[in-house]
Amino acid sequence: MIRVVVVEDEVLVKKGLILTTDWQKYGCEVVGEASNGIEGVREIERIRPDIVITDVRMPGLDGIGMIEQVKAAGLKPEFVIISGYSEFDYARKAVKLGVRDFLVKPIDDEDLDAALKSTCEAVHDKQRINKIQDKMNDVSDSRVMLFKEYLLDEKKDNDYVALAVKHINSNYQKDISVKSVADSLFISESYLSRLFKNQVGQTFGDYLAYYRIKKACELLKKPNGKIYEVANLIGYKDQRYFSMIFKKLVGVTPKEFREGLD
Repeated sequence: MIRVVVVEDEVLVKKGLILTTDWQKYGCEVVGEASNGIEGVREIERIRPDIVITDVRMPGLDGIGMIEQVKAAGLKPEFVIISGYSEFDYARKAVKLGVRDFLVKPIDDEDLDAALKSTCEAVHDKQRINKIQDKMNDVSDSRVMLFKEYLLDEKKDNDYVALAVKHINSNYQKDISVKSVADSLFISESYLSRLFKNQVGQTFGDYLAYYRIKKACELLKKPNGKIYEVANLIGYKDQRYFSMIFKKLVGVTPKEFREGLD
């Protein structure tokens, strides 16, 4: 549920808003209330709601001052301002503070409905982005980011494993396999598989997948290009299969990875 705090010095207006609004319709619940900006700051810092609906003119600390203090404390709820005063100056200050909507008393039901719908949508977008960011924080520890490429400069030119890795480096965009590489080296598939696993610590297929997905991460950092194009560029013709391998190794989907970079 989306958590809401209502800050309003007029008791009837506050109780009317809390008790007559169908909060469940919007997936909301009122979790706190306050009668002025000073109480509002305390409640918001204590509860950390998703939405704050506040009057502008209140004793002690007005709505604009309260919003400024809340933002200065690093909290970022969505704000909807209600007021009996439709002065442009308040609206301008509210816009600068990133207030989601500005409603004038007496509040029209349709205006309130529209304000709550748009504000709840903004909260859902924020929650989705936060979820992606949380996942992105774990990406640095993902298996693909910890993948270390096989060091070729320490190997001899006639080393079959080194030659296989060079083949991956040069042909990962193509349809390659341990069999096709073994054939190009004139050795058996089983022999190359055994050498590769013993020397690299991974199977040929796993190494190829890690290498491709790491290349995909580099390509996804560029704003242009579709996900299916990225898949094709690293050797996957099936975008769904590419997405499945990407999520398995990175922990997020290619789309989530790109959105998390914004």
